[in-house]
Amino acid sequence: MAAQTAISSREAEVLSLVGEHLSNAEIGARLFISVRTVETHVSSLLRKLGASDRRGLAQLAAEWSRAGRGGVATLGLPAPVSSFVGRERERAALTEAVRQHRQVSAVGAGGVGKTRLALAVAEAAAGDFADGVWFVDLVPVTDPAMVGAAVASAVGIGEQPGRGMDDSVVAALADRHALLVLDNCEHVRDGVAPLLERLLAGCPRLRVLTTSRARLMVPFERIHPVASLSLGSDGNSDAVALFLDRAAAVGWPLAAEQRGQVAEICRELDGVALAIELAAARLPALGLDGLADVLSDQLRLLTGGARVDDRHRSVRAMLDWSHALLETADRMLLRRIAVFVAPFTVDAARQVAGFGPLDAVAVVDGLARLTEQSLLTATPSPGGTRYRTLETIRQYGVEQLAAAGELDDIRYRHLGWCVRIAATLAEDTGQDTGVWRAGFDAAADDIRAALGWATDRPQHRSEAYDLALALAQLTFTRNLVGEAQQRYEQAASLAADAFSARSALRYAAAAAGCRMHGDDMFRLLRAAAAVARGAGDTAGAARDLATAAATCYRFAGTFSRPPAPGEAARRGPRAGRGRHRRPSRGGPGRVRGAQ
Repeated sequence: MAAQTAISSREAEVLSLVGEHLSNAEIGARLFISVRTVETHVSSLLRKLGASDRRGLAQLAAEWSRAGRGGVATLGLPAPVSSFVGRERERAALTEAVRQHRQVSAVGAGGVGKTRLALAVAEAAAGDFADGVWFVDLVPVTDPAMVGAAVASAVGIGEQPGRGMDDSVVAALADRHALLVLDNCEHVRDGVAPLLERLLAGCPRLRVLTTSRARLMVPFERIHPVASLSLGSDGNSDAVALFLDRAAAVGWPLAAEQRGQVAEICRELDGVALAIELAAARLPALGLDGLADVLSDQLRLLTGGARVDDRHRSVRAMLDWSHALLETADRMLLRRIAVFVAPFTVDAARQVAGFGPLDAVAVVDGLARLTEQSLLTATPSPGGTRYRTLETIRQYGVEQLAAAGELDDIRYRHLGWCVRIAATLAEDTGQDTGVWRAGFDAAADDIRAALGWATDRPQHRSEAYDLALALAQLTFTRNLVGEAQQRYEQAASLAADAFSARSALRYAAAAAGCRMHGDDMFRLLRAAAAVARGAGDTAGAARDLATAAATCYRFAGTFSRPPAPGEAARRGPRAGRGRHRRPSRGGPGRVRGAQ
């Protein structure tokens, strides 16, 4: 049915719970959304699916759950942009492993095709999971502490009052029979591993499939090695099949008698899927003979004349070769846009990469050429086309930036773009909620990455403070209150003066109050008092200590360990006159008595 693909992932969740005959109030509690929002989703589902009443929706949900594929169960998966080729036995084996084990890790070198294999397996197994299949791309996540937030965003849940984001994820998935796919875990293993342990312990019906270049080293982990595509001398291997498919896609179909030559190229590439796709994309420019000649020369040059077994080096050799075939301007553009960790727009690329000798026109034309050569992917979006580099290529570009001595300069330009986009988003928070949220979600990972880079560089401390404060305000508005508290504390650590530090700490305390975390409120208000006392503002310190003391009574039920009697006032200054200014920045709701 066409209507199946027309509903959003949140509507799919609501439909699934309607199928369980839950009331609107029960659905709202399960998904942490308001009853009015549930009513809106139900009305939309009735209209989109042509159901006459709620009973009809429940019947549709049951039918889709039994059908599995093409229904609610698969809406959490991204739509592939190219066909899946080969790996039939591997796909069957990994699908069976997911059915038999709580957590399976598909482990292999970069570029071998782990993501595509995982998507194929998730689609095949979707019918086994009544509550759906969810895919989480961890490539844009640069902070291990944000893995839980990425899962929450993909599944469509929010932070529950009184709980952190990780706790909220575990609570929301506790009774779900679902498959969670975590893709590209290697760079945030320190965040994935503890979250997985909690999910497996607290969600008995949940199964997890991860892809990574290395084991996650968590209990219950079942390793499924992912090798390169099969190679054969008869031209009938999976590697050859992939090359032929991608060659046909770029308008260069090959005759049967050319299979032997294709097989030799695939052997030179060690069967690495990424390398094969990049090679096939060059056929229109070089032809099969030219491709074989250039590829052979480049590999000998880059590996010292001998083939190596390390498939990661094979991908690097392929990238070196593809990079060498680019025009000078396109090489420069490819390395400059590598600082983006998430999909980016043409305007963003112009601001970060568009300076001498590249102008705005060169950036636009270069993006088109890089996309044509499969070094970028272009995806339509409501805000315009977004471009993205594969992670392996992005990392390669960063290395090229460092080798060219441009890394700090480009990261600084990226930082400036993030500061500007954060300021623009802050101005737009009062406008259309859907548009603002989409804009924030698209830019958030780049803002976080830029902040992480600037924080460690004293010369950029001022920009880091501004960005941390802006991100705190934005995440609070986005209802990511746990991160908002974290960013306010980060801003306090970066502040250049006591007033700014104290203000950020008090906003952090207010965010902790919204989360019903009394211990954090108490700690942060005492820290604010210490800063005020150090700056000679005894009256301000006294007010902060008084507010801290009041939290012990007003928020007593939110403390994990009640403070000892008199702890709030211990080492407190005498009340007196002190100069005090109102904060120049906005933030969460004020703690009573804090201003």
